[in-house]
This record gives sequence, structure tokens and C-alpha cells, in this order.
Amino acid sequence: MDAVTLRGGRVVTPGGVVDADVVVEHGRIAAVEPRRPAFVSQDDSNPGRPGQSPGGSVDLEGRWVLPGFVDVHVHGGGGAQFNTADPEEVLRVARFHAQHGTTALLATTVAAPVDDLLVALGAIRTAVETPAADAAELLGIHLEGPFLSRRWPGAMDPGHFLDPDPALLDRLLAGGRVRSISLAPELPGACGLIERAVDAGLLVSLAHSDAGYDDAAAAVRAGARAVTHAFNAMRPLHHRDPGMLGAALDLDELTCEVICDGVHVAPAAVRLLQRLKGPARTALVTDAIEATGLADGEYRLGDRRIAVADGRATLPGAETIAGATLTMDRALRNAVVFCDVSVADAARMAATTPAELLGIADRKGSVAPGRDADLAILEPDLSLAGVMARGAWVRPLGADPAAVQPPSPSR
Repeated sequence: MDAVTLRGGRVVTPGGVVDADVVVEHGRIAAVEPRRPAFVSQDDSNPGRPGQSPGGSVDLEGRWVLPGFVDVHVHGGGGAQFNTADPEEVLRVARFHAQHGTTALLATTVAAPVDDLLVALGAIRTAVETPAADAAELLGIHLEGPFLSRRWPGAMDPGHFLDPDPALLDRLLAGGRVRSISLAPELPGACGLIERAVDAGLLVSLAHSDAGYDDAAAAVRAGARAVTHAFNAMRPLHHRDPGMLGAALDLDELTCEVICDGVHVAPAAVRLLQRLKGPARTALVTDAIEATGLADGEYRLGDRRIAVADGRATLPGAETIAGATLTMDRALRNAVVFCDVSVADAARMAATTPAELLGIADRKGSVAPGRDADLAILEPDLSLAGVMARGAWVRPLGADPAAVQPPSPSR
């Protein structure tokens, strides 16, 4: 890969915001150098094309340079979803989200019949093993279910939920590539299953649950380290019965996902969560579905039909929210507004914290020498200007946002 210098950016680094040039070589960040005057001729500047490594220099003209976003909870986007038998559909999701600043993600499945779930895991594994240069990196699989509470199904079909089953977990893990599992800690045998999953190297997150505080605390002792879409699909907080949500807010061991779209969680509640947990224990996620980026209409979430109106996804004829139509660039902007936090803190929640949660902070989640050259370039108003993934432009600077939106699929 050719070397390129991104000149004159406001760079969000682990040490703070620096006016600097970012040098990219061989797909990695070679240096972050304090800004110095430089002339970039027309011939020397190369904005690049999607999937191609740039060469020479690019003048950022004071734009923000953030680490590429890491989304640990995303089901689909651009007319495709991860509950599929088609590896190309998996890659379509990864390509879509790359256009919105996500440079790495966990392909997240919803609960489904076991045989169907195993087929989907096979398709995702194939996509992981045949990566595309113009797509977000597929870090592995996040299983949202099937070990969830029937009392809090959200938009999923509770008929697909099962009690914790070590033999089934082994079947799901047999093909490799599973990196995370969301489960309800109050179910019989849950703590034993958590220990088994942690021993297998998985991140365990607590979700879709009627658990009490003590159930959640026991799960943490067993190795759970996160809470899936905090506030959603769980018992509400009560001052005499704080439940799993109270544990999520109270226990330092737990990092909380939050869907920062203004639909799933009120801005005041997002602000409260962030103040209690801080950027180091708050992870922005999209929970995006296949309808993300498309017009209102009827879509899928797993094998269920859902309806999208004014960007809000619900089960048809009901108020039950069915995933989100959120992208990570919007989530970051919302976090800045909702929580009144700095761009650096929002970038931590969108990139660094999820990378740390997955144990990949040595290569993802920060703009620092030696890390992958995964970069989200933002305009001063925080709208997305360009995206680089592993040293290659996947969305060149100045691209028309409308040009990267897929057409609505026929149904």
C-alpha cells in the first residue's frame, strides 16, 4: 500500500485533541505529527477512490479526524441483514455501515430456530474469511439470544428463546468466529453458561432480562462484562427493586451499550447513563436493522416482519420497537448533543470503549501509531466527510452522501 499523509486535521488522539498530520503506511498509522505549514499541490493531493489506498498528501483543511467507529451491536443495514444464508448479504451490511464511519463491527444475529441460526453463523464465517476492502471489518459474531427471557422479548419471537444449554452453546461455537453473546442472567444455569462462554473467550453481555440486582451481580462474578442496549428490554429501575438496570448503572465492571437515537432512550436518560458510567463504560451502538438507510416501508428483522414509519421501526400494528435505523455517525452527533460531551468523549464511546471491551484496543479504536488506519473524517459540524478503513478510502472526502445510499430493495 502507498503511503499518504493526511495534513491539517483536528485529530482526536488518546492524549487529547491535537492539530496534526496523520501519516498512514501499509494500512496502519505510522505517525501523528504536530501540524506544520505545508503546501499541497493539486497533483500531490489525492482524495482516493473507495477500496483504494491513497498516495501522496490530502489536505483536511481543519476537519476532525476520529478513530473509525466500532459497532458491537448491529443486525443489518442497506437492505441486508446478518440473519441470512448468503455471505454476500453479510458483506452488503458491512459495506453500508463503512459508508457511515463504522470500520469494524460484530455481525449480530437475533434469536431464530437453531438450524436457521447455524446457517446464518456459517454465512457470517464465510464473509469474515473473505473480507472486502470497501467494507467494515467483520470482527466476528454477536449472538443476541437464544438464551433470553420470554418476559422481555422486545421485537424478537419468544418462541425461539431457550434456557441455557451448554451443549447448544458448544454447537453455536463449534465453527468459530463467535466473539460475544447476550443472555438473561436469571435463567436456570445462566451463570454456569457465562463461565463456559468466558472460558471460550467470549464477551458476555446481559440482555432481554427480568433479572434482579443480585442476579446481575452473580453474572458479573461469573464473568459478564457488559449490558446490551441499556434501558431497553429489561425491568425498569425502581428505588426498592433496582433490578439489572440498577446493577448496570452501579457496577463498575459493566460497560453499557446505549442506542443513542432519541427513540429507544430519552436524551435525559442517555445523559444520566453517561454521567454515571463515563465514556470509558458507555458504548454507543446502532442496533441497526436492514431498513437503515432506506425509505419507510416493510422490512425484516430475522424472520419477523416489521414496519418503519418516520424512521421508527416497530412490529406491525404495535408500539414495540423493532431495532433501529441508526448509523454510528448519527449516534456520535446525538451523543454530543444529548450528553453535552466533547467530541473526544463521544469518539471514545463510539470507538475506543467498544475496542477495549473486545480486547482489540492494540489495533482498533484510537488514532495512534501502530493502530490500523481506520479513520472517520468529520466536518466542523460533525457531519461525515470521509472514511478510511485499514488505509484505504471507503468513502472519499467530499463524496455525495446520496450517492452511497443503496436503492430500496423490491419486496
